[in-house]
Amino acid sequence: MVSEPLTHITQMASSSKNTSDAATNGNLPLVSPPAINVTKLLKDNYHVWKAQLIPFFCGQGLFGYLDGTIPIPPKEVSVAETSSVTFNPLYEHWQRQHAIIVAILFSIISESVLIQVVSHITSAAIWCALAKSFSSQSRAWVIQLRTELVNTRKGAQLAHDFFYADQAHDRRACCCRPCSSL
Repeated sequence: MVSEPLTHITQMASSSKNTSDAATNGNLPLVSPPAINVTKLLKDNYHVWKAQLIPFFCGQGLFGYLDGTIPIPPKEVSVAETSSVTFNPLYEHWQRQHAIIVAILFSIISESVLIQVVSHITSAAIWCALAKSFSSQSRAWVIQLRTELVNTRKGAQLAHDFFYADQAHDRRACCCRPCSSL
């Protein structure tokens, strides 16, 4: 497996209220590099890769960009006091944050996998495409593994019979010991 330091993210605002206040003042924090190693996504390690990224993005308050729960804000907002329309600073922040997340994703996906998602525009679309692509492979792998287990033999016994016989042996052995040895 290939691991690369993920040096693209550090901290977000501690709450959405702080983010909103900062947006009004034009001082929104953006993600920047942490010092963690993430296994590069290959065709056979999706679950390990995903297991590393979910806690990281959740910890940074960014997972909503991936699952779509942090939607793109409107480009313009109306100001009630003046009845005018003005540029929404949250829109620019969302765009910049999103671009950084996409860059992070692209940097930790191998070229052979990247060609499957490079045409997607948003981080949520990339995340969803990867999940769809690898979920069918995962189901096929589980079916194959189950088939192999069902057909596995230990001598003349099928795996199922062998394991149950072994469990019965353990129960009998446990029953025959004095209580002080348990």
